[in-house]
Amino acid sequence: MDLHTLYLYLFYGREQDSKHMPKKNKVAASDNCQKELAETKEAAAASEMLHRNLIDYMHNGYACCRVVTEKGRPVDLIHVEVNKGYENLTGLKNVIGRKITEVIPGIADSNPELLENHFRVVESGIAEKFEIYIEPLHKWYESTIYCPEKGYTVAIFDDITKRKQAEQALQNSEKKFRSITEQMSEIVFITDSSGQISFISPAIEKITDYKPHEVIGQRFTDFLSEEEVPSALSAYKEVMLKQSTTHVIVLKFMRKNGTFFFGEVHVQYYHESGYSGTIGVIHDISERNRCERTRIEYEKKLLDGKQFLQNIYDTVNHSVFVIDVLPDGSYRYKSINRLHEIRTGLKNEAISGKSPREVLEPDVAATVTGYYDRCIHKGSSTEYEETHMFKGKLSWWRTILNPVRNDSGHIYRIIGTSTNITEHKLTEEKLKTLSFAIQQSPTVVVITDPEGNIEYINPTFTEHTGYTEKEVIGQNPRILKSGLMEDSVYEEFWKTILAGNVWHGEFHNKKKNGELYWEDAIVSAIVNQKGVITNFVAVKEDITEKKKLWVDLIASKEKAEESDRLKTAFLANISHEIRTPMNGILGFAELLKEPHLSGEEQAEYIELINQSGKRMLALINDIVDISRIEAGETMIHVEPTHVNKLLHSLCTFFRPLAANKNLLLSCNNGLSDEECVIETDSAKLTQILTNLVQNGLKFSVEGEVRVGYIRKEDLLEFSVSDSGIGIPESMKESIFERFRQVDNSLTRHHEGSGLGLSISKAYVEMLGGTIRVESGEGNGSTFIFTLPFNPPGVQTPEHHATVTESAPGSLRGTTILLAEDDAVSRILIKRSLQEENLTILDAWNGRDAVQMIMQHPEIDLVLMDIKMPVMNGFEASREIKKLRPELPIIAQTAFTSKEERLKALEAGCDSFMSKPINKQKLIELIRLLLHK
Repeated sequence: MDLHTLYLYLFYGREQDSKHMPKKNKVAASDNCQKELAETKEAAAASEMLHRNLIDYMHNGYACCRVVTEKGRPVDLIHVEVNKGYENLTGLKNVIGRKITEVIPGIADSNPELLENHFRVVESGIAEKFEIYIEPLHKWYESTIYCPEKGYTVAIFDDITKRKQAEQALQNSEKKFRSITEQMSEIVFITDSSGQISFISPAIEKITDYKPHEVIGQRFTDFLSEEEVPSALSAYKEVMLKQSTTHVIVLKFMRKNGTFFFGEVHVQYYHESGYSGTIGVIHDISERNRCERTRIEYEKKLLDGKQFLQNIYDTVNHSVFVIDVLPDGSYRYKSINRLHEIRTGLKNEAISGKSPREVLEPDVAATVTGYYDRCIHKGSSTEYEETHMFKGKLSWWRTILNPVRNDSGHIYRIIGTSTNITEHKLTEEKLKTLSFAIQQSPTVVVITDPEGNIEYINPTFTEHTGYTEKEVIGQNPRILKSGLMEDSVYEEFWKTILAGNVWHGEFHNKKKNGELYWEDAIVSAIVNQKGVITNFVAVKEDITEKKKLWVDLIASKEKAEESDRLKTAFLANISHEIRTPMNGILGFAELLKEPHLSGEEQAEYIELINQSGKRMLALINDIVDISRIEAGETMIHVEPTHVNKLLHSLCTFFRPLAANKNLLLSCNNGLSDEECVIETDSAKLTQILTNLVQNGLKFSVEGEVRVGYIRKEDLLEFSVSDSGIGIPESMKESIFERFRQVDNSLTRHHEGSGLGLSISKAYVEMLGGTIRVESGEGNGSTFIFTLPFNPPGVQTPEHHATVTESAPGSLRGTTILLAEDDAVSRILIKRSLQEENLTILDAWNGRDAVQMIMQHPEIDLVLMDIKMPVMNGFEASREIKKLRPELPIIAQTAFTSKEERLKALEAGCDSFMSKPINKQKLIELIRLLLHK
């Protein structure tokens, strides 16, 4: 019998059919065959007994399971064989033939990874080893899983609960260690294998004035006198290489105020749990060793500046530059580190020995020289922010200058460190944009501190109550109390929001002029990353008139109740949609202030702020769109639209999102590329399809989303189908209404304002079509809308070639005046226009803009910010039009209301652009106004 057959006998107790025997055995004498088979069975039985005994008497737990599948997918495990160790280690009995989810109730919810590990091993055939805490059993296990045969797994495991408890005891021991070191007068320290300080006792502050958090994460050489660094590094290497248990060295340390003290350092090698470094104690022996140390100091030579800097350069993650202060008070660049070369494009050899004027532009050189003078005058660190043009890009930097003194106390050198904060500045601008959105909110927004004192109100608050910002900041909202509400309402209110929950209700309040009014309010907590309440945000609406109408229209009670429910759900939804990204923005913006963040952490927090900002801007765009539709301000821009290209771009954009959700996104064209061009509003058609595809992807967990169109006589019929949750029959018509969603509850699983379908329906009807939905609850949905099929006039090949060859006129030689007081906005606009070869002149306020027009007749166009100091954009535009009536002016502002646009036009502006500025639209508008 071959090894494979014998293995199956040993492990499964199965007999191999005679057809697996070699052919020569079949023709052997019958009695020999029977004898051999009997001997083989006897050997297999003996081996199986040995196998059984080994399993039963091993200390480890053993379990052989068969995978249970449903619809081709693994869903559970059935116990086939276990040993006594299984029962001893788990306490589970009579498990053979039973599913693991039956034997350990709740295991699928508490430890889904256990089943996933088994399924993955069966699928890959690769054994896995891991540790896991089984919550229902309250035990830790170390387990190895392998697949003996397709569809089966074998797990060998051991109880490691005591080891885990020992690890916890070790952590408690570390706490005791910290408690002891906090009571010691000597400085206790621990460094890692690279010399970076990972622990320092509180005594550091008493001796040096440095706080522990200012020292942890730094190299120990950063706190030594310059001449001590080589000997300290030599001693450190000796301790690490020889793993010394005791090493004593006296070093000269630097206090935070720049003075020095002598410390006797007792240090030894430290190794535990894969972590190695040094641990030691520093005794302050300044007085005892002062005379001896002074003699040693004068015998040593000062280290060369370049060697000193090299030690620093190798350990810091900042741009570093060194400036020599010459006896005549002038400055010469000594060197820059490699990181500074990479970030700026400057070369060390190109600037070494040169003055600021030889390296920088005259005005920049004058500015930085002023900072160097200030550092020398102060005699301590100097911090400032500056802008520089490096590698053709304008960037923001935060720079710190530190003076270096010689033995006589004279400052002979300055060491500067710079951090690129361009991303941070751009993020601040995005936060400012979001702040503008809240400022313009038609609902009242109030933010308080944890005690309920007002920290922020938007202008709508003043309009509704009559109280100005000055009158309420720092006050409690009880100044609005009318005294007509029961105390139980306020008690329930505080109980709810202090628990971190959302409170929704009505207040009967009093305005500044004594007028009583009702408001509908939603109040919730903003919680930081540590789960602590940092603020409360309230979104409120004046419902006084609604209350009156309720009395007057009592006969329409049922309809009014439905309207109130919808408005309440919408306000709750909007509050949630504002609060969630605001929580992310405020929370991570706060975290960015932490002094010891790594570059990766800063980038991560900035990306999370960007994501929250994009989500909030999307919400604002929906609200603005629906407001324009309601006000009848939406315009139709009909142009030839290539439907196939539009669909292709849309699917290309959404495919990554679909792939992340394991969904298939397909795109089907109904006409050829030559036939698919129609006259319609391309932007609105794109928005309609975008809203429908987003809904399909949002509400689908598996399956696919299909988008396409067909021609039906003089109509194009578009459809977007998904395999999502579907829509109840009763909701098919109402989902297109304002503020309607299938799920309006606060526990809904999908974010969004609930305005997308309403906007889509309005746009479809504007374009001359209709929209409907075909759906069944749980069976997916298909949204179908029509547009007129009105292709443009057929073009001849010659005409087509002419259109292809035509191009917009060049803006080269054009001079533009940019009136903008915000530095980041100015940078963004200049960067957007730099490829157009324009000449751009700057004005920081409206008065400067008027002066520039008088002094520069070559100016061809003005980009005018509306909100500026000294003189605003409206006043400046009127003055400029008096001087040069023909000069085009484009107003640009974060305010987008109809009133703002009218005020801009009345002031003489020729056009209007909303922030954030769209680069392509701005260039097209400039060309249009200049007839380029």
